[in-house]
Amino acid sequence: MEFLSGIAHRVQDFVTGEDHDEHVKKLDVAEDDGPNTLLEQQEEVEDAAIEAAKQEYANIKPSAQFKCGPVLRYQDINVDQRRWIGSALIVTDRRDPPRLVIRDPTKGQVGYSRARLLDSWEGNHFYRYDIQLTLLNHREKNITYWFETEHGHRTDTPQTWNFFVPALDEAHNWAFYSCNGFTSDVEDPETNFHGANPLWDDLLTAHDAKPFHTMIGGGDQIYNDDVLATPEMVEWLAKDEEERAATEFDGQKRYAVEKYYFDHYCQHFSTGTYSQALSLIPSVNSWDDHDILDGYGSYPPKYQLCEVMQGIGAAASRFYLLFQQHANRQTTRQAGLVTSPSGKGWNCITHFGKRTLVVLPDTRSERTKEMILSPETYKLLDDTIRANILPTTRHLVIVLGTPLVYPALTLFEDSLEAMGDKLSRQSVVGKIFGKCKAFENVLGQFGPELLDDLVDSWACNVHTKEKREFVELLQSISEQRGVRTTFVGGDVHVGGAGRLFGTNSTDRLRDPYHMTQIVSSAIVNGPPPKAVIHALHKSAKTYPLNEHTSEEMTEIFNQDVTGEDLEHKMLLNRRNWCEVRELSGLELEFTIRVENEDHSGTRKYPILVDRLEVATREY
Repeated sequence: MEFLSGIAHRVQDFVTGEDHDEHVKKLDVAEDDGPNTLLEQQEEVEDAAIEAAKQEYANIKPSAQFKCGPVLRYQDINVDQRRWIGSALIVTDRRDPPRLVIRDPTKGQVGYSRARLLDSWEGNHFYRYDIQLTLLNHREKNITYWFETEHGHRTDTPQTWNFFVPALDEAHNWAFYSCNGFTSDVEDPETNFHGANPLWDDLLTAHDAKPFHTMIGGGDQIYNDDVLATPEMVEWLAKDEEERAATEFDGQKRYAVEKYYFDHYCQHFSTGTYSQALSLIPSVNSWDDHDILDGYGSYPPKYQLCEVMQGIGAAASRFYLLFQQHANRQTTRQAGLVTSPSGKGWNCITHFGKRTLVVLPDTRSERTKEMILSPETYKLLDDTIRANILPTTRHLVIVLGTPLVYPALTLFEDSLEAMGDKLSRQSVVGKIFGKCKAFENVLGQFGPELLDDLVDSWACNVHTKEKREFVELLQSISEQRGVRTTFVGGDVHVGGAGRLFGTNSTDRLRDPYHMTQIVSSAIVNGPPPKAVIHALHKSAKTYPLNEHTSEEMTEIFNQDVTGEDLEHKMLLNRRNWCEVRELSGLELEFTIRVENEDHSGTRKYPILVDRLEVATREY
């Protein structure tokens, strides 16, 4: 993927007359804006003097100066230095981007960050602003920021935004969401779901009551499936099987694909309540197939490895890094992303304060029909997780695009037959695993596929061994380092929870094999029909993962949002997102907030994850 992307950049530089190596060097060099005054200044107030302020959301909107942005990103907290590390991104056609002005209420002067050029596309420039702040011990800070106008002069009333950074010794509050768009099979989203805003409105209402310091995008932050609807891709899809696989990804196709990704990102990141959230709550993101196109990574090798599909993947990864990670291919490490010796994937490992380590493996870049992550990446994750666990760390949160704990597809096959003609086999695949028409279109003439081949879930037979070995790796870390491991995943358009546990354990609090699975999706996309939920519940059994570990879904939904008692209590097919708060006893409270029937507000379903009680820890 990166090889083809490199070729694409060289072709572009040849056309523009720019030397490629010099182009890369320019993208990777930042201007020195002098010392960071916000880090050097001493706080001028007591810890207790900082108070949160309510948002005026009517005034929060994308900047009129830019084509997209600002978009905030959270990178990490350096606990030893009490330092918060993040960035802001803008996209503009200006070659003289304004400075970012940052006001920390504990400091006597404002701070500045100068733009660093990451990349350019058709006269549009991506600028990253690095932000570093000092944390107080016991009170969060409300940070205000804005942009200078041309020639460095500020207007009398500049448009401002703000975000909150946590106190070092207090809770780090965060939100999780996934599936942030509608697939083509959702009928009349405005009428049936009131569009994309309702749950984002709910998330910002929760933020207003008790600010989130971070929000995690667990995959499908944007639905890019319509890249296949561009005329150039429609023409490609119309070819027969052999022609598709042999088609060259020429300059015309590359331009069409890149234009689609650029335009769609700018539109999606600048629309509705979501755009407000992007400018107010720093993001941590991973990606899944719809961030590229439906099912990417799980197609038969003949298609997955063909030049057109790899060209699409290269374009998608370029704009994913820019818009969602504030990086280009040369600056991923500086952005806090790590890649294994396999050379593929951008994995994120970050501290949510002193007590929680969050890991977002890139489960898309290396994916094939037989493999989700390479052995090299598992080794990287093992080493990096162990190196980043602090003496104060109590929780290890693993964010995966699709849930690791979910009803087994081998059992689901039997439930399909019992459903008769209620749903076609292909539509069931789509409703359960977020697949839509694009996946069928690309498969084209390949004919019927086994269910395991059509989807890319951890529950597929082909991934059973990899899943077991991944869990055993995490069991070793939990046991040796005394941390509680929790999985968070989306993709399946339902809310729910499951768990792994020691088969012979009688004490959950002291069982390092007890790991909760939080399932939360979709914040925008439509849920599957009741027939699918019925079949999933029929297949939700307790079964062994290995000789000392069992796996099962858990019942958390006794009542629907209407107050009506539910027959099926494990999975609820309504739109949702997840609120995460750290409690005083060092527990994490995950609250799945499920949309009400009138699309106004949510009902809360809390799931408490205790810390692991151990006598000693290894470091």
